[in-house]
Amino acid sequence: MAAEHEHSQFPMARSGVRTWLRQTSGFTKRYARELFRNKAVLFWTMVFPAGFYLLAVQLFLPDSLPADAVPDAKAMMAISYGTFGGLIAALNGFSEPLSKDIDNDRYLQFRALSIAPSADVVGRFLAGAVLCLAAFLFVLPVAIATDAAFAVHSVISPIVVMLALVTFAVFWMSVAVAIAAVIPEARYVSLVTVSLALVAFMLSGYNGTQPELYAGPDVLLNLMPHTLSSRLIGTHLVASSGEAITPPALPGTASGLAFLAVVAGASLATALAITRRALYQRPVVPGAIR
Repeated sequence: MAAEHEHSQFPMARSGVRTWLRQTSGFTKRYARELFRNKAVLFWTMVFPAGFYLLAVQLFLPDSLPADAVPDAKAMMAISYGTFGGLIAALNGFSEPLSKDIDNDRYLQFRALSIAPSADVVGRFLAGAVLCLAAFLFVLPVAIATDAAFAVHSVISPIVVMLALVTFAVFWMSVAVAIAAVIPEARYVSLVTVSLALVAFMLSGYNGTQPELYAGPDVLLNLMPHTLSSRLIGTHLVASSGEAITPPALPGTASGLAFLAVVAGASLATALAITRRALYQRPVVPGAIR
């Protein structure tokens, strides 16, 4: 009897997983369309950081810099502004459609349907992660056009870059979920998230790529997700990045990514808890996919 009961549970479990995957896919496509069709989001996440980079290479490169060091310096600046674009995408770009959904009472509709909050969160985060990657990549060809020199250090470097970007994006998207859940109006959410992105970028020494401009404890540059990610990316894409971004010394690639993965996992769990309680307002059913 026990074996028959256990066997009877498998089709239900498989059906639940298929339903969750279908909902996640639907949410991912919906949120991706919203993000990539929003001209304001694309401007602030891609055009603005690229323009900021072009301005920086004209105004902020020191005249005393040797000519052979300029291409590497430009490449490091491009990584800084590329991750800045990712930061804006994770905070402002991500929060804008979320706050509008809250304002438009869309979650009243979601609560009336058999929707797993986790499918909503994962779908939204997947779309947001793609936007963050696109924001970073948008700056690179602009930098190459200004003679920035990128050097892929190994065959795993593209994977390291992608993982570093996605994990730091998950942390900041989780912050955006908390902001959107607390602040009632979309226009204020946009103002707060843009301001937070600028403050986080400027006060952290341009995402940790210029530690001499950072006034806090050096150790935090290897603990804040956006600075650690930027610094790891720099070591994999710029030949002479080591001297430019120290002190502090960077952790190894594996340990740095492991730390970022732990932070991302905890952040995702927090975002899911906030979404359930603040937006869906229904308890978790033991054994159900939520």
